[in-house]
Order: sequence, then C-alpha cells, then structure tokens
Amino acid sequence: MGDRVPTGIPGFDELICGGLPRGRSVLLSGTCGTGKTTFAVQFLDQGIRQYSEPGILVTLEQDKDEILNDMLSINIDLKAHQDAGHLIIIDTSLSKVGINQYMGSAQNLTGSTLSLIPGEFNVDNLVALILKAADKIDAKRVVIDSLPALDYLIENKSDIRRALIHLNYELKDQGLTTIILTEGKDEETISAHSVEEYITDGVIILRINEALDTRTLKIRKMRVTKHTLKPTTFEFTDGGITVKSPKKNVD
Repeated sequence: MGDRVPTGIPGFDELICGGLPRGRSVLLSGTCGTGKTTFAVQFLDQGIRQYSEPGILVTLEQDKDEILNDMLSINIDLKAHQDAGHLIIIDTSLSKVGINQYMGSAQNLTGSTLSLIPGEFNVDNLVALILKAADKIDAKRVVIDSLPALDYLIENKSDIRRALIHLNYELKDQGLTTIILTEGKDEETISAHSVEEYITDGVIILRINEALDTRTLKIRKMRVTKHTLKPTTFEFTDGGITVKSPKKNVD
C-alpha cells in the first residue's frame, strides 16, 4: 500500500494501515470545537519528536501566539520546535511583513515565524513561501489551518476553487504530506467550498455528540488504504488526542 506517514496520534494509525499515504493531502473537517487544530498540530509535533520529520504550520485564521499558548496547555511546545529549527510557522493572520522582504532571505527562514500581508495575499505567493520554507528545513509535513479563512483573504471569490486546486497539487508534487483543515456550515456539510473533498486524497470528519457527551472520528475517504466507515470515539488527553479502540466505537 505504499510508504506511510505515521501520525503518532495514539489509536489512529491502526485504523489506516499504519499512517497517512506519504506525499498525499488529507482534508480534516469538523465544526467548531471538534478538535481539528489539536489533531493537526499533534501530527506535526509527533512527526518532529518521534519520526524526525520537520514540519510547516500555516495559520490562515488564528493568531500564531494564541496557537502556541493553546498547544502549550496540552504540553505541545511548538516554540521549542521553532527554536530547534524543526518547525516554521507561516502566519497570514497578521500584517507585519510583506512577502518580498523575506522571499530572498532563505537564511532567515529556519525556526522563524513568517507573515503575509492580507491585502497582498494570494495562493501563488503562499505556495512559493511554503515550498521555500520546506526546502530550508527539509520539511516532510504541512498543516494548513483553515480553508474558510480564504473567503476573507481572497477578494475575488471565483478564484477560491482555482486556488484550492493549485495549493493541493503543488504541495503533492513536492512530496509533502499535508493535512488541510476545513469546516462546513452544519453537521451535514463537509467543506465550505464543495470542492475540497474531491481534490484531496483523504477525508477525516470529526463530530461532537452532545447528547452522548462524546466526540467521534470518521474516515470518509483514504486512497490506497483499507479502513472502516464507522465512527470511532476519541478523547482529549494530556498531549493531544487519543483514539479509542475500535472495539469501543459508537455507531
């Protein structure tokens, strides 16, 4: 079934033949509060700590400092990974530095936080920056959090679908294993733009069942991978997310 990228998330990799298909893109969907950012950042953290695979975190929405603090509260120290040169955060939620100021300064990429001016944002620039950063630290994993922010960052809405296709295939072409976060308008909708689930190689859906006080994870699609379509329960623990044994799944 090809080379695998272990997520390092307890209980999850056994559901997908040992890990995500290497060099593919996976869409992680869920409504607010389902744990999307925790899942994705845990994928980066475990990649660095367990598998010596540097990573890139692209934050399109949440402020970088908020993410650092939120993750530190569950003992994921992203700042330490930055300082060690194993993680680069690309922050498009701030308006501090223009792309032309650092695109030619590769020596400053390692262990740094980079910013794009929202008024000058376009996906071509973002892709170029991700690839430049990935080359600098030999990154293997990328997380993009999250796609609905493109509605605010891209002025011409008709360009969003083209941008998503371009972003997806450029990262795959470079062999990067990418988790892309999104959310639908409600529990029945997977994505905001109705194209993401078709162009990516996998779809993982996180849900909350308030009546049962449980969270569930469902693998809707994962190419070149045998997997169940039944929801699997998971919980937040110290260090991130733990997926429970399939024997304890809920329907």
